[in-house]
Amino acid sequence: MNPNTRRWAISSVFGLFVGWAIGGVIFPALTALIGMMVRPNPGMRDAAITWPGPAVDMLPFLAIGLQASVVIAVTLLLARVGDERRRIGWGCLAVGGAILLNGIVLLAVTGVLGWLLDRDSGGASGGEASAGFFLLLLGLPYALLCIALLAGGAVMLRRRPPSPPRGTGRSGL
Repeated sequence: MNPNTRRWAISSVFGLFVGWAIGGVIFPALTALIGMMVRPNPGMRDAAITWPGPAVDMLPFLAIGLQASVVIAVTLLLARVGDERRRIGWGCLAVGGAILLNGIVLLAVTGVLGWLLDRDSGGASGGEASAGFFLLLLGLPYALLCIALLAGGAVMLRRRPPSPPRGTGRSGL
């Protein structure tokens, strides 16, 4: 395969993965920005949503446009990296970072992160089992995938030891 074709193929695949992973961050951020974020309190949550009119209609288009912008930006940035090994390393770091951010936003939106940070030390509130199950079901795969991608990217970006020059080996002994 042509090296230029490989460069753009690898860059675009990583760009699509980062765009896909960052999609779980963009939509909650936009809904919070226009005031539609639903707080994860039990009870009648839907009654508290204010519908600001045309902003709700444009929200999916704006989210898809931002996601496409991320795909294009990551693809162009990765295509500028000269070495293929470093390009794959930076791509793994970008996807791992996007998945980490997605996991944090997922835990924040569902209320599990707030429960973990704000829980009081006295008494059992009954949410421990559900939060633990949620963390095991959703948090563990995010964490394992994120750690694997970040560690793999860091290993790929490591400097290789200099290889010995060819033709200087000892032969014929």
